[in-house]
Amino acid sequence: MRTFFLLSALPGSGKSTWARQYQEQHPETKIISSDGIRMMFFGARQNFSDEKRVWAEFLREIQDYAKDENATVIADATNITNEYRKYYFESAKDYDKRVLVLFDIPFEICLKQNKMRSADCIVDDKAMESLHSRWEQPSDEVCKLYDEVLIIGPNFISPELKK
Repeated sequence: MRTFFLLSALPGSGKSTWARQYQEQHPETKIISSDGIRMMFFGARQNFSDEKRVWAEFLREIQDYAKDENATVIADATNITNEYRKYYFESAKDYDKRVLVLFDIPFEICLKQNKMRSADCIVDDKAMESLHSRWEQPSDEVCKLYDEVLIIGPNFISPELKK
């Protein structure tokens, strides 16, 4: 069975950490990361010089992995609007199961966790504010598209912040 997970959250919410933990438990899982693609193309996760190319590769990988009837794929990017959530749902039509993974992490925690990342992964505060202002709660229409909506709650935060 082909399974597609679309992650949806602000930077610093734990998307990549969750994806790696899932992959550790399910080693056959492929992670497609917009940051990883930027690193592959430009040698830097924060190089936004050719986003058209990055997102074309992101989509190509989603669709290529669907050719494997046993594929499990995690699409790791912010996907903060319903438009993106619908777009990737449609783009992943060859998967048997499509799961929307929402991270319900307070913005203040995302800001703190963002600053705890390696220097090449930190998103500046101005960009964080911009992303936060554009965040859309998933609509009922979007949630009904997916076979499952998985919510990762506030307990999924850095152990350092739990203290």
